[in-house]
Amino acid sequence: MAGGITTADIAMLEGRVEQLERIYGQNDSEKESVKVLEELNTKVDKMLGKHPKTQALLKRLNELSTYTDPGFIMRYDPSKFIQQEYVVGSTNRMQKAAVDAKKIAELKNVVNPGNLKNTTELEKKMGPLTLKCLKLHDDGEEVNKEINALVGKWNDILNTLSEQFVMWDNILREARRLLRRTNEEM
Repeated sequence: MAGGITTADIAMLEGRVEQLERIYGQNDSEKESVKVLEELNTKVDKMLGKHPKTQALLKRLNELSTYTDPGFIMRYDPSKFIQQEYVVGSTNRMQKAAVDAKKIAELKNVVNPGNLKNTTELEKKMGPLTLKCLKLHDDGEEVNKEINALVGKWNDILNTLSEQFVMWDNILREARRLLRRTNEEM
């Protein structure tokens, strides 16, 4: 075990090399596999170097790989994140609750025990007053019905008179027209 590399690491690397050889074929040239990989890497770098978006992606590749690492999720504490999101998401509700609490504090002085001392005595007085108000309301409805009936009869009388006046006007016009004719013929 040299430099902290275990036999399992070496076996894993050999397995990867075998997979690459199966995909890209055996190295039949006299060059070592490492040199072939270096050449391939430089060709890929030259090819990707032409595109600025790819360069920006390659610069952030290490950062992106940390996000996809399962260890990142283990280091990340989701409960704190959820708590922060809850607090941020509920600020509107908290602000509304604070405004409502201020209103309640202002209205607290309006409703104090001193203002409500005589409520039982006042309730006893309110019963008969309520009955009188209901009676007056019923009487008012009856008076409104009678007034509506009277107004209806008044409208009928006015309509009849209007029709009569129109009829008399027509008779008078006809009489004048006949009178003019007879005067003209004479």
